[in-house]
Amino acid sequence: MLFLKVGSDTWTPVGEEILFALVPGKSGTAAVSICDCEGNAKAMTPWVPTAKAEEHARSLLATGVAKFEGVVRLPI
Repeated sequence: MLFLKVGSDTWTPVGEEILFALVPGKSGTAAVSICDCEGNAKAMTPWVPTAKAEEHARSLLATGVAKFEGVVRLPI
């Protein structure tokens, strides 16, 4: 799947930055999204229990991937 910038009316790829964000879901679930510095999603895990998503997030932090603190723009 190719993620493009949300809200753009042309085929605009997301930025090159590699950040992650924890995206809350429903019923105790969450997903981890890899995004650029504007919050445009590049990839996303499936919805998993929140504790599992937090574990994935800690793993990313441990490898040096920075956390995105804004609102993630998902193409869904």
